[in-house]
Amino acid sequence: MKKIISYLAAPLLLTGCSLDIPYDNQFTDPDAIATPENGRELIASGYSSLPATGFDLAVLSDDFIPTYWASRNPSLSNQYNWQPSALHDLSIYAWPQYYSVISTANALLERLPGITAATDADRREVADLTAEAYTLKAYCYFQLLRLFAADPADGLDNEGIVIKNSLTMDNLPRATVGATIDEIRRLLEEAIATGHSGTDPSWLTADATTLLLAEVELYAGNFQRAATLASSLLDKRGYECFSPSVYRTLWESTSCEEQIFIYNDPDQSQTYYQGIVYDTTTGDYYSVSPSLAMEYTDTDCRKEWTICPFSSQALGSQSFIGKYNLLRREKREIMFVNKMRLSAALFTAAEAWAQAGGDGPQKAIVALNRFLDRRGADPVDTSLSGDALLKEILHQKHLEFLGEGQRYFDLKHYSRLLGSTSGRIPAPGDYRWLWPIPKDEYLYNDNMTQNPGWPKDSFND
Repeated sequence: MKKIISYLAAPLLLTGCSLDIPYDNQFTDPDAIATPENGRELIASGYSSLPATGFDLAVLSDDFIPTYWASRNPSLSNQYNWQPSALHDLSIYAWPQYYSVISTANALLERLPGITAATDADRREVADLTAEAYTLKAYCYFQLLRLFAADPADGLDNEGIVIKNSLTMDNLPRATVGATIDEIRRLLEEAIATGHSGTDPSWLTADATTLLLAEVELYAGNFQRAATLASSLLDKRGYECFSPSVYRTLWESTSCEEQIFIYNDPDQSQTYYQGIVYDTTTGDYYSVSPSLAMEYTDTDCRKEWTICPFSSQALGSQSFIGKYNLLRREKREIMFVNKMRLSAALFTAAEAWAQAGGDGPQKAIVALNRFLDRRGADPVDTSLSGDALLKEILHQKHLEFLGEGQRYFDLKHYSRLLGSTSGRIPAPGDYRWLWPIPKDEYLYNDNMTQNPGWPKDSFND
């Protein structure tokens, strides 16, 4: 029992360098993971260690504007205004947390061949665990790549992130962006080849693997493959998953047909989005941009859950973000956080079709309008094409995922198309789009490099 507890506690204790001694020495006992049940406990600890960055990324994007209370929270104001110190704080949270999860996945993959699987159910569970470990690693790598590296359109030979495929102590250099994408793709294809029999969105199922691979291919510019993968999920699940009755359950404590992957840890979910609240009676630090709030028509099922009207003497009339924040205002439990849902597949397919040429743009418009019809929103202009169509797709995506952090990645990936949508958001090419590599990484690894524009501190700094 002590061995298993040590295994499970390791990711929670890791707050130092992701490639330094505190990580890899935690996974040394080959007897600690001997059964499928042990393996499930270990990977569960990996899921619970995933960093919750959605709110932080939403603050950095163009979702919100400050209210009167914003000045009462200097730390959040610094983040909203892209102050380097705030980005540094985010980096020293996200980088080690993601690499902690990667270490957990590596530990599981190393031990799985030695697990005793006596029954068909055990063998299925070992296969599921293998596929999940591959997908979980790929998920972490993809998040790290998009936060700490340049966009692939800026050059595949630019520095990406560190690829860790074992528990050995290695001072590894950063792989290139292209090599990192190849590794993420390899992991996801390994997961697909292994197969996954589960359907519980609390775990990374086959649908989650397919969606993640579609997003990676879109990111890499492989538009036709991205569209094929994403649309296969739409064909499998159907557009009725976008109906108002299903959408409502995305935010309630019930299962939902649209969910693909959820962060299912009620103890930690309860604090999600707490950072935006100044006081539940007098208001929030930030409200939804009025130009966005007015985009939701009264027939749009998302309006009720996305926009929370508020009025007070101090703030006047405001539109606060709803979703998890609305649950908190209504004193309801936040049981889970949606990480992946079918609407992400819809927008991945639409973005890919819009850029694929041929009849792709028309496919994008048809799919998007089918989706908007289910949501109760107005359709887009069917004559759109080129950049105008892609901008409209990204605008509709912004409305769908408002306050969830997705917009940040679009502002970075499509920076030349979208430009600086706000005076405080850095222009394309600004060094702040690449978060700084945490100090502990390069102090213990001579092969590690810092991102351009950021200082490389010494031991005495």
